[in-house]
Amino acid sequence: MIKSIRLFCGTLSLFVLFSCIPEIIPQDAFLDTPTRHYNNGMKLLQAGKINASYAEFRRALELDMEYAPGYVGLGLVEGLKGEYTGAMEKMAVAKLYTRNRYESMMVHVGSMRVYIMGREKISQNWLKHVEKYYERSILLAPDFPDPYFVMGLAYKISWMPDKALEQFLRVVEINKEFSQEALEQISEIQNIKATH
Repeated sequence: MIKSIRLFCGTLSLFVLFSCIPEIIPQDAFLDTPTRHYNNGMKLLQAGKINASYAEFRRALELDMEYAPGYVGLGLVEGLKGEYTGAMEKMAVAKLYTRNRYESMMVHVGSMRVYIMGREKISQNWLKHVEKYYERSILLAPDFPDPYFVMGLAYKISWMPDKALEQFLRVVEINKEFSQEALEQISEIQNIKATH
């Protein structure tokens, strides 16, 4: 009987002791953020892994349903799948949830990308729409390379090589993201111009 009481008291003591220890937060919790999932999604999208990128953008929104970049990512995925109406709807939702100038710029650049993907399937004046979003985005964040790079792509597709070169040179001048890609685009345009 005494052994039973001691065993019960010992078990109760251990239970009380362990219930007072704070829960250990798994290291993965620090990695499970909307921003990290958005960034992972963009890397996967760039690598052509559309379904995996979609899952990352969805996870970003599961963590924060008002995370504008998550909607931008989903819009890009839909654009790549040829679902341009849905893509632009996602950009409209993203615009509602922007929290700062950078996120607003991201929405405009995302819209530029969707128009480039769909071109005439979205609007006969797709380039004008891209230019409109470009103007808005550089007002918000003139020192970010994203709008310049995407505008350069639009001009390249429209066979406006001088305007494209101007945009890609601006990307190199800013010297952040896309510098290497911009240099490759510059080289490609110069080669094409030399052969024509």
